[in-house]
Amino acid sequence: MNDEIYSDNFQFYHNNSLEASVLLSNLICLNEKDYLRSKQIKNQYRNNYDISFGYFPADCEDIDNKDLDYLANLVKQDDDIVLIGEIGLDYHYDGVNKEKQQQLFIEQIEMANQLNKPIMIHSRDASNDTYEILKAHAKGNVVLHCYSQSLEMMMKYLDLGYYISFSGVVTFSSAKTTKQCAINCPLDRILIETDAPYLTPVPFRGKQNETSYVSYVGKYLAQLKEIDEVLLQQQIYNNYIRMKEN
Repeated sequence: MNDEIYSDNFQFYHNNSLEASVLLSNLICLNEKDYLRSKQIKNQYRNNYDISFGYFPADCEDIDNKDLDYLANLVKQDDDIVLIGEIGLDYHYDGVNKEKQQQLFIEQIEMANQLNKPIMIHSRDASNDTYEILKAHAKGNVVLHCYSQSLEMMMKYLDLGYYISFSGVVTFSSAKTTKQCAINCPLDRILIETDAPYLTPVPFRGKQNETSYVSYVGKYLAQLKEIDEVLLQQQIYNNYIRMKEN
């Protein structure tokens, strides 16, 4: 919701979220511009938004020590930043600098360890390397963002005590593996998200995503796991609060 496409009608999208009983959201920042916009939102709607900030793997060639120092100092100074992320690995495109991505990933994990902050993980086509780096370096709480990897890998992450976050993908008819992961994920490890403006859940798939639509992810998960929707809502909220306390 810190994307510029929401700026002109932010109050409209904010009201939609409240009407859908989405009372607390996390604004993910990948750069200073994202952060400044998120800070404006947080200052206006104190109780409804948290902030995360981390350097995305695809930007690894452009991030230097000055950027890392900026992030570390910002997290130290601003308690509104509750997670470091999205950080991680993305090998989806040809020619990516895997070594540079891994270096940036480890540096930010170590930063989170030092600052006692949980981390949010982006991992695409890099399952094994992501797991091995996290297992070797992460000391605090970890959230697997928009989880769509295998059931076997999810179980390995759960063994490490990590949280699994599901997006609108779980509502897609083709997402059979993601559905199996959701069914098998313990209630006390589940989180949900939009990844707005992307990954819009059914019945709005193909349209621009927004925060209020995360309620459809929650409804679908409750049906999938055959539990009461209100109970699941409360569980997810409790999970989030526990996770960010690290």
